[in-house]
Amino acid sequence: MNDFTVKKHAADVLIIGGGIAGLAAAIRAREHGAEVIVLEKSHAERSGNAGSGIDHIQSYVPGIHEKVGYHPEDMIEEDYGWGGNPGLKRKDLIELFVRNSGQDVIELASYGLKFHFEDGLFLFPGGLRLIAQFHYLPTSYHFEGRDIKRALTNRALELGANIINRSHVRQLLKNGEAVTGAVALGVREAVITVVNAKTTILATSGRASRLTASVTGSDSFEWYSAPSAANGSGKTLAARAGAEVVNLEFSSLASSYNLLNYSFSVGLPSGSWWPAGRVIDEDGNVIVERNQGVAFDDPDYRDKYRQRVEHYSEQRNRIAPLLEQGKTLYFDLAEATDEELNYIWWCLGHEGKTGVLKHHLEKRGVDLRKAKFPLRPGPRREAVPSGVWVRDATTETSVANLYATGNELILGGGGTALVTGYATGIAAAERAKQLGAPADVSAPFVAALRREAESILGQKDGDGWQNGERALQTLLDNYLGKPYNDRVLTQLAQLVARLRGDLRLGAGNLHELNRALEVLDLYDLAELVVAAARERKSSLGPFIRTDEDRYPREKDGVSVGVYRQDGEIRTTRLDNGCP
Repeated sequence: MNDFTVKKHAADVLIIGGGIAGLAAAIRAREHGAEVIVLEKSHAERSGNAGSGIDHIQSYVPGIHEKVGYHPEDMIEEDYGWGGNPGLKRKDLIELFVRNSGQDVIELASYGLKFHFEDGLFLFPGGLRLIAQFHYLPTSYHFEGRDIKRALTNRALELGANIINRSHVRQLLKNGEAVTGAVALGVREAVITVVNAKTTILATSGRASRLTASVTGSDSFEWYSAPSAANGSGKTLAARAGAEVVNLEFSSLASSYNLLNYSFSVGLPSGSWWPAGRVIDEDGNVIVERNQGVAFDDPDYRDKYRQRVEHYSEQRNRIAPLLEQGKTLYFDLAEATDEELNYIWWCLGHEGKTGVLKHHLEKRGVDLRKAKFPLRPGPRREAVPSGVWVRDATTETSVANLYATGNELILGGGGTALVTGYATGIAAAERAKQLGAPADVSAPFVAALRREAESILGQKDGDGWQNGERALQTLLDNYLGKPYNDRVLTQLAQLVARLRGDLRLGAGNLHELNRALEVLDLYDLAELVVAAARERKSSLGPFIRTDEDRYPREKDGVSVGVYRQDGEIRTTRLDNGCP
């Protein structure tokens, strides 16, 4: 089959991924005079981790936080210490986010998203709604973010960005030591798109959750907790270009909980259910009480709120162990007032996939105060940040003219995606001004993609992409997140290699072809995960080795980086600058 059309474009800044970070980068790069192309595998209006909306987004809010003696330095320290393993975070990136978030996040209001309210619950000065999530103060705007992607898309288009949807990036172009663009395959049309660019930004979803079926398995309302197109491709693209990807060895599982038949629980029993959500046992005993706030004008507001958050966290930490012991627990809204119920329905209408849950509950006339929703134990990915390594206090990778942003950094969340996206767009646009137009070196990359596509389309009786994915997931479910040793990791590496060697993917159309290519990325990613785990020689956080006595104890702040060179996986050790 030789009917693929090749279309070539040129840009100052190429952005791979049209999520929050990618569109934010496009907006700022255009504002700084760069010609911008965005390649998006789905459609930018509804793609990415926030494609179906978000109802909260992190930020430092100067006009409010300063009134209670809370400063950017406080938020930086809390971000650094909250969840996962602090020694593997990048404090310089956290600081970049916090110090720019105050002006960047509220800018969304100028795109038509509602942040200011006249009445209702939890209003702060200026009509802002704030909730606590990852800090000891309310630092997340509660806003009408159902259409955040549409608003960002419209703004980028108004400024003149060229968004090419349904384009699956398969390879970064590289001329010598510098990245000079990318090659993409059409998802719905037999088109190979080449973009020659002065600078390139990786802004894909950052999710690696399709590696294991136990995280992404089918539920009544959803198939993936992350978008189905999110397969960790940004990490495989970076590694193939020679940029280090770090912390992949922490692709492990930990105990959690969620609603029966609906794994996207949005912070239950708080989050989008705040403040009325409780957890009770089958006898009605309260395991987690409803979250009580603190009056903003209380002179001891900051101290009291911190005490409240710590007390609430202690209660919530009891849920998973009780479920693992076989206890029956329920999510309960019996004490909710009418005003609080209206607030919850509003939240569910803006927070991502809960729009599906809201539709389901409303259609069946469920009374939230009378229903008791069973909780189930379930695995989740450990909250240890993995991402593409970038230079100190920047979003520039170790490969010339290649940047990473959003969830491809060692960060995560809508606020960080927006703020780092803005910063990266500026940096890439300014760098592009210093560079000449790159030479077109795409011919061998296009030929390789054409051969790969035609080979899969030619396998009439080949393995379907679903079978290839499930085989890998089944294998990794038996290994990832469990105690490791050299023997186990050697065995896992051999099994992944054997499984890949036996794989003969086939496809009957472009949709199946693109899914098959995603599966190949998953195998690439699995190889990187195993290589990182083999290089991490002793236990750290959720990564446990049974033979660590054979190796010197590693200090916090050392990340394992993996990348490809001459077709082989290489590893390195990188210092996070951990205090």
